[in-house]
Amino acid sequence: MKKHRILQVPPIRFGIVLGLINGVAGMIIAPLFLITLGIAFTASETAHATNLLPTLPRFPVVPWFLAGGLAVFTPVINAIGGFLAGVLIAMVYNFAARWTGGIEIVLEEKS
Repeated sequence: MKKHRILQVPPIRFGIVLGLINGVAGMIIAPLFLITLGIAFTASETAHATNLLPTLPRFPVVPWFLAGGLAVFTPVINAIGGFLAGVLIAMVYNFAARWTGGIEIVLEEKS
């Protein structure tokens, strides 16, 4: 078994990897937004139709437009946020690794 230390992480590359992971997560979350917002808007329309909420204004097109926009842009926003967070995390790690000597990992060589 061999010990290795991670002394530096390249910030841009780490940001790209984290941005890609968050973008994929956003693609998984986007349909959930559509489903939950669809249920909420349908319940609101039902409440208006049964006259349970007569004082609230009705916006029949805008909520679906916003839900669709949210579903489309969620992966993009997650990817950009993941990239920025990845760059920041790598920079903070590099700074901390100078003080502490980095993270030590143990690797086993297989033959």
